[in-house]
Amino acid sequence: MISKFKEEFKNFKLGTKVIVYYFVISIISLSFCIFIYQKVNGGIMTEKVSEMSLQTLKTVDENLELLIYNVDNESKILISNLNLQKTLRTGDYGFNYKDQASINRYLTEFIQSNMFISSIYIFDNYGNRYFVDKKDYKAFSLQNIKDSYWYDDIEKLKGGYMVRLNGGGLFNQPNQKYISFMRIFNDLETGKPIGIMIINIPEKAINNSFKNIVSSGEAIIQIKDEYNNDILSTTDLSKYNIKENIKSQMVDNYYYSIEKVQGKSYITSYLENKLRWTIISILPFNELSNQANVSKLIILGLLLLNALLILIGLAIVSSSITKPIDKLINSMKGVEAGEFKKVSIATGNDEIGKLKDVYNAMICKIESLIQQVIEDQKIKRKVELDVLQAQIKPHFLYNSFDTVSSLALDNRNEEVYLLIKSLGSFYRTSLSKGNEVISIKEELQTVKSYLIIQQIRYENLFEVKMDIDERANNYKILKLVLQPLVENSIYHGIKPARRNGNIFISTSLQDDYIELVVQDDGIGISSEMLEWIKNENNGGIGLRGTMERLNIFYNGAVRFELESKVGYGTKITIHVPIDQEASYE
Repeated sequence: MISKFKEEFKNFKLGTKVIVYYFVISIISLSFCIFIYQKVNGGIMTEKVSEMSLQTLKTVDENLELLIYNVDNESKILISNLNLQKTLRTGDYGFNYKDQASINRYLTEFIQSNMFISSIYIFDNYGNRYFVDKKDYKAFSLQNIKDSYWYDDIEKLKGGYMVRLNGGGLFNQPNQKYISFMRIFNDLETGKPIGIMIINIPEKAINNSFKNIVSSGEAIIQIKDEYNNDILSTTDLSKYNIKENIKSQMVDNYYYSIEKVQGKSYITSYLENKLRWTIISILPFNELSNQANVSKLIILGLLLLNALLILIGLAIVSSSITKPIDKLINSMKGVEAGEFKKVSIATGNDEIGKLKDVYNAMICKIESLIQQVIEDQKIKRKVELDVLQAQIKPHFLYNSFDTVSSLALDNRNEEVYLLIKSLGSFYRTSLSKGNEVISIKEELQTVKSYLIIQQIRYENLFEVKMDIDERANNYKILKLVLQPLVENSIYHGIKPARRNGNIFISTSLQDDYIELVVQDDGIGISSEMLEWIKNENNGGIGLRGTMERLNIFYNGAVRFELESKVGYGTKITIHVPIDQEASYE
């Protein structure tokens, strides 16, 4: 289909071609511009959305740090309480339920003023427990704490705090999650550990710390602890592709990716904070890039408008160029009918006017060249005829007359008669009243006359066999084609062999050509000489002259085949095209 369009496109007018070319180039250029714009704009938008997402994560992290900071300050208040210090310090011998109840009341009053604290559990070194819990009491002992995987780590902190999800496993309950703030309770006087304190922050308090960030509904937040356990999430994340073990891919504790969920694009960002927790935010990418899409549509519209205006201008310019050309073409159409007339149209001094002047000068030159070609052809034909006449060697005529004299002296009158008759027939046919073409039948008659003369001269040195296709007899060919080849067979093939030989001549009519064959069983030609003859187009006066005349007359349409082998003879095959009328004229 493309090749068919190319062929039809060649026939379009110049103005149409220019418009089509520009239209195609405009489409390609416009598509390229849009592609580059989308790539650049997409990169910018991705960077902006990524920065926005990172800022959201940092805000969540700051709020989370603030919450833990507040709990840290509250825990320091508890540590500095003298009554609590005394009770924990004397727990091995001074513990009583009255003191326990007093501390529990204090913890209850303390927790009421702190809405972000759900429960407080304090153990002394002897397993005595002091606690308050806004929900259900969690039953565990000091030994459970010491058996926890994190206990050795909290001892190494020497009073520093540790944050774990659900108390590192102590508070695993259905549908309830806590961030447990834990630290060793040190004696303010000696600095030695006198207990351990666990303060639980409920999931609701964590969620409220950044509630204003997700109030618009655009952001989804999820927090995972250092062991990839879910601390909280603001919505069901089962449909989102949350990546696991993402920390190895983070750069400066941050990583983001763009994912498609149900046909919508989302940017998912990951940030690792000081607690080695991973904060994850999911923002709708398409909604954030709506403004960029509007800008893209405006730019696209401007590009299309610009292309349309240029296309209209191009059509006007193209018309101003092609209309004078059309007029010039109409004036030149006489050349198709063989009328070489000058163009006469009103033009300026622009390129069209110069084209008209050049065309008119060309017409004058063509008329002059035609006359010169006609004269040259006449001279050429005359020269060719002269060459043809020169090929009829005078010594052949002299030798023939010598043979006649010898035969007459020997009273061989019949042979004298036959030789003179054949000689007359040969010259009458070969000269053919100055005609350049004769029928194949006449050409064969010339060859037969020539062979009779040569057989009388050389006393049956060779025998001749002919295979003539009668269908080809009436076709015309250039005269004296076969005779020079037969002469070559006698003088260069059979005579040097110093033995009797055979000459084979055939004609046959093929589909679109006539095949002529001359073959002998003489001495043949060596492979080196045969290759030289083929490459140099040379090989004796007879063969060379015949090939040159045929190529000139038939404009190179004749095909030659030369085959030979030393000791076996030579075969020359000529294919002459049947359609020759133009050549005759």
